Amino acid sequence: MNYMDFGIWITVLTIGVLVVLSPGPNWAVTIKNSLHSKKTGFSTVFGMAAWTLIHIFYCLIGIGIVVTKSIILFNCIKWAGAIYLIYIGIKSVLTKKSNNNVLGTYKAISVRKAFVNGFLTDLLNPKATLFYLALFTQVINPETPVIVQFFYGSTVMIIELVWYSMMVIFLTHKVIRNGFLSISHWVERVTGTILIVLGFRLALSKVNN
Repeated sequence: MNYMDFGIWITVLTIGVLVVLSPGPNWAVTIKNSLHSKKTGFSTVFGMAAWTLIHIFYCLIGIGIVVTKSIILFNCIKWAGAIYLIYIGIKSVLTKKSNNNVLGTYKAISVRKAFVNGFLTDLLNPKATLFYLALFTQVINPETPVIVQFFYGSTVMIIELVWYSMMVIFLTHKVIRNGFLSISHWVERVTGTILIVLGFRLALSKVNN
């Protein structure tokens, strides 16, 4: 096959939309960081997208196959991801309510830190790794040109960028943001709890043989 198969692309598009729309660590981190500012929200999204590109790259060159063949390597990634999610979740759960004006005292994180948050959340999520491995092994054959493979992978990255950017815009709207900030400590605690639960689920998940 020396050209892009439109039917396969539609399959990739459909799977990508379903996966991106499913709540998970990326949702929680995007919501959490978007409360600080639009810049930190978008920086988080770009951080996630940056690692998505790396997912695509190593899948294309075949390194990802090692992960599915090595239970030790997979478990290392799995536990690193679980520990990271639980760590940032605990930090959020311990957030205290400020007695001063919320908008004036809500301590913002840096754009760089937000980018790192997004990057590490995607990096330390082995399910993202397995998703791309599953996607590439199901819809690509040995004759598929590399450029077409990259296009399939980029489709999911674009879906991710669009969806999470929409979330950032929604959450940083003045009225909506002010409402969120007034209960920011509870939002932090809820998203932190979600991250902790996801971390434990990740740690306890089993590899399908």
